[in-house]
Amino acid sequence: MGMVQSLTTATAIFIATIFISSIVTNSAFAQAGGMNQSMNNAGDAANQAAQNVGQSANKTGENMQEGANQTGEAIQGNASEIGSNISEGAKKLGENITEGAKGLAETLGKGLQDLAK
Repeated sequence: MGMVQSLTTATAIFIATIFISSIVTNSAFAQAGGMNQSMNNAGDAANQAAQNVGQSANKTGENMQEGANQTGEAIQGNASEIGSNISEGAKKLGENITEGAKGLAETLGKGLQDLAK
């Protein structure tokens, strides 16, 4: 009976070892799975953050370009208005000179006529 009892004890130890090993193995696999999920979540979050930074940089660049375009348009509009004002001023100056020359010619003409009398 000693041998049967030893065999039964050995069998019980063997079964207990297999049971404990399967629990430890399953626990390790569960932890590894959880760790993989955490790493995947961290990777996804990092990718999302990088995309957000890229989109923000693009938006900033677009806003800067739009501001530069508006500034250029304003400068162009002001330059066009200045050119128009200069042109109008030159036209009026030319008219005044012409009127002055006409007046001078008339005065000289009358003066010469008076001398001729």
